[in-house]
Amino acid sequence: MTSKTVDFLVLGRGFAGTAVALTLEKANLSYIILADEMADSASAKAVGLVNPVTGRRMAKSWNWDEIITISSAFYEDVYELIFSAPGTFLLPRPIYKALFSTEEMNFLSAKSSENGYGDLLEIFTMEQKPYPAIFKGMKAWTEIKTGGRLDPNFYLQSTKSFFERNGNFRNSSFKIEELIRQKDSWIYLDIEAKHIISCLGMGCPWMNDKMWPNKGQVFEIEGIPNWGNEVLKTDVFLVPTENNKIFMGSTYEREYEHENVDEAGWNEVTKDIAPEWLSKIEVSRSWAGLRPTTKDRRPIIEKIEDNLFSVNGLGTKGASLAPYAAKVLMEKYFNEYVKSQETKPKKLGRWIEFLTKIPMAFVFKIPEIKKVKSHLEIKN
Repeated sequence: MTSKTVDFLVLGRGFAGTAVALTLEKANLSYIILADEMADSASAKAVGLVNPVTGRRMAKSWNWDEIITISSAFYEDVYELIFSAPGTFLLPRPIYKALFSTEEMNFLSAKSSENGYGDLLEIFTMEQKPYPAIFKGMKAWTEIKTGGRLDPNFYLQSTKSFFERNGNFRNSSFKIEELIRQKDSWIYLDIEAKHIISCLGMGCPWMNDKMWPNKGQVFEIEGIPNWGNEVLKTDVFLVPTENNKIFMGSTYEREYEHENVDEAGWNEVTKDIAPEWLSKIEVSRSWAGLRPTTKDRRPIIEKIEDNLFSVNGLGTKGASLAPYAAKVLMEKYFNEYVKSQETKPKKLGRWIEFLTKIPMAFVFKIPEIKKVKSHLEIKN
């Protein structure tokens, strides 16, 4: 017998599930988010770095301009929802990539003049940016602009508290054998939901043939001087934290023998560290996680069958992709459903009525700030 009837049952509370649930919240749609707090979560193990370029050739990330605009507005909206004050979960973090050869410097200098890259890349000498020469053999820096970082622990715990206060969270693992298909809805234990959205990562029972796990290892280190707020990177990153320690990682392992931290991972993340710096490093803690990735590195936003959908496969870019994926899901599949619910009594709160009054939010951009429409505006 059901005791709770909702529009949506959201499976998973990582970056994807949280963004989907908050998008439903603003759309005035009822939901329950179901997640096992004891299960490993790729999002909880992420560092939360947001990087506009990717790969050794520093290609602009897919659909970057739209994604960062949507994500920046989303994280400002959510911060204000939770704390009743202006702010954001996504904070600006300058990123500096070490360069090791004249050829690399010339390549990136030419790339910075290409259309779409002028506001993203800039070359600096070691004298112009006197960060510690922590990488052996380096000759210069490239600043990667409009980068940032979301603190996964702070974000996920803050939003969890919000869901709990409003009675929208269930701490429970999903068992597919308990799911019952009705004609126009689903029954799961005591919950009846018109729609299900699965955001379970590698634990999703419907998407395993479209995703592959990618293992990442991260080490929290200390023992070397703190140079400030900037992220320093080669193929791996060094991210200063608020407690004067540094996150160092991450590996990208498509093939692995186990899911734990190991010596091979340590060797990979330290291969470019100069010996005089490596000898000073002490490891405070370390962890490993499995990211759900796709072949084309683009998120899965799909209808599996009637009333069953999935947002998944965010890979290494969960912090930036999740708000975008949630918005696309709503626009692609639920325009008409949202319109049909507009006659329902509206929730009281600070958020403005969905689709009738579009709030304004600030685009996250360094150093200029512009106003844009809310990430949750649904196209007609």
